[in-house]
Amino acid sequence: MNLIRIWTVALSLIAASNLQAQNPSIGLDKPDNLTATIAPEAVDEESALVEDTSVVAQPKGTPVKPGEATTRKVRMGKKVFEVADQSDTRRVYREQVKPENCFIVISKQEYRLYVYEKVGKDTLLVAHYPVCLSKVKGNKQRVGDMKTPECTPQKPFYISQIQPASSWKHDFKDGRGSLPAYGAWFMRLVTPGHSGIGIHGSTSNESSVPGRDSEGCIRLRDNDIKHLKEHYARVRTRVIIQSDAKGPNRGPYAFEKKAWKAAKDFQLPTKGYTLLKGASFVK
Repeated sequence: MNLIRIWTVALSLIAASNLQAQNPSIGLDKPDNLTATIAPEAVDEESALVEDTSVVAQPKGTPVKPGEATTRKVRMGKKVFEVADQSDTRRVYREQVKPENCFIVISKQEYRLYVYEKVGKDTLLVAHYPVCLSKVKGNKQRVGDMKTPECTPQKPFYISQIQPASSWKHDFKDGRGSLPAYGAWFMRLVTPGHSGIGIHGSTSNESSVPGRDSEGCIRLRDNDIKHLKEHYARVRTRVIIQSDAKGPNRGPYAFEKKAWKAAKDFQLPTKGYTLLKGASFVK
């Protein structure tokens, strides 16, 4: 009997070793179930997020100019949150599109994911969604730096997989335990030099959108990730992530300005916050 047990344990260790070799992300900053571990390769995302900000602040005020959106640190009890200094929602400008002609631009300045369609010589605005980006500004350099990677239109990222993620869970280390974290879909991006970056939902942290609260991935509201997948996103869809720093890759690009002007009733986010009871800005 002891020999049988020893042999069983040995086989289990060999299988685990083979699985680790095939998927190095296992055992590193991983979600809490094996399926999620293998699927999102989440070695660089969602490990140290703060508590929900849904009762911290409510938006008001004037339009945000391109490149002028900011975040503010807000304290509520012992928790400090970083919320976008703006309000925004999904908006669709064109109903009938060819998804194979669509591409995505993510603005770190406006906290928005834009969908554009190439139609002949024109680039048309299709839709936009508010997003949550990494805790730390700047282009990603290494694992664990809590930055969202950037690219250019000449060398865009692209979606390599779209995986069902509603069952994937994660412990945000904030006392809430293991919770659903990725929404319905995880859109894995090919980001040369980095792994584990994707576009996904914000289950259990939806009020972080728009804002800065992830370790590198791009979060949408849960209904928005479903909408993006259903209507526009496909495997091989190009994704351009603009820069935080001033320069030509900060955006908006010339084709975006033209597309915005042509879109009916296009508006940038609304800027400003009124704090709710129990919250205060951190100076």
